[in-house]
Amino acid sequence: MTHVDRIARAATEPLRIAVFSHGTEAPPASRAYRDELELFAAAEGLGYDGAWVRQFHLRHDEAPAHGGLPSPFVFFAALAERTTTLRLGVGAVTLPHEDPVRVAEDAAVLDALSDGRVELGVANGGSPETLDVFAPALARADHDTRRSAFDEQLARLLGALRGETLGTGAARLNPDGSALLDRIWDATLTAESAAIAAARGHGVLIGTTQTVPAEVTAAAYFDALPDGAAPRVALSTAIYPGRDRDTALREARDGIEAKYAWGQSFLPPATTLAEKAASLQLHYGTAEDIAASIAAAPSTRFATQLNVQVEHGYPDYGRRRDALALFAEDVAPLIGATVVSAVSAVSAVSGLSAVSA
Repeated sequence: MTHVDRIARAATEPLRIAVFSHGTEAPPASRAYRDELELFAAAEGLGYDGAWVRQFHLRHDEAPAHGGLPSPFVFFAALAERTTTLRLGVGAVTLPHEDPVRVAEDAAVLDALSDGRVELGVANGGSPETLDVFAPALARADHDTRRSAFDEQLARLLGALRGETLGTGAARLNPDGSALLDRIWDATLTAESAAIAAARGHGVLIGTTQTVPAEVTAAAYFDALPDGAAPRVALSTAIYPGRDRDTALREARDGIEAKYAWGQSFLPPATTLAEKAASLQLHYGTAEDIAASIAAAPSTRFATQLNVQVEHGYPDYGRRRDALALFAEDVAPLIGATVVSAVSAVSAVSGLSAVSA
């Protein structure tokens, strides 16, 4: 079966929507984390299937912070108490920074607390600065060495979840984490890593800032997917609603410039603000504009889930919440996405909803 056949088969399934965050809100952390918890709880009420967060370690004074959540399992334990149906997506734990058995333990405990709602994403990588703190032996290692180390760590994590004996005794993971084996996702940047994830039977998390185009990564995943395996492709989808495209682009300027400056070493070259927004895969404007932009993106046809990001230049938590409501109510139906339940808008979104009229 070719990847074209697999895409056609996947297209018969509902396209899910989730919300995704890097945890980039301004300090203090106490306010930022509570705002994220409120945002995700609101997303459940709006019919979103899940909430995903990215793990980031430490702060680097010489560069702008691009994430501030080092402990996603702690964060999601708080969210589990505020929600009942929302999938809790760790997207993703950077394994070179962690003890794989501890990751398995934390994931299993969270899964028990949340009645089986955990989606466990894992990633290779890490900057030299963070590796120097958490895994000094890998800080200056070459690509092949780091890939080999990641493979060994992932094998240990999966073995623990399967209930294999640990150490020299007869110890096993407690609580049992075997149900998580069907909910493992790999964060991927390249076609090679996507193909490996497919062969493992894992889902793939594809970001807005890839070292190769997202559709290249996704196509490699579908090509390598074993026959009969259900594809799981979560595509990060950044949005910024506005009264029109020019207004949205202008309002999002600061966020676009900051994100492009962070990734310009590997992003497509861009000069104008519109070019930078396109490089970041930002969909902006009215609900119809956003829907048309998402539908036209080459990577969208591969997605089984859209992880909606509301982080590019938003002035506050309220605007982010309103954007999520607009997407669920007005954009999702236009692109064939399915919300978990029928919802009605919160009153605060009325202004944005009127924009799409």
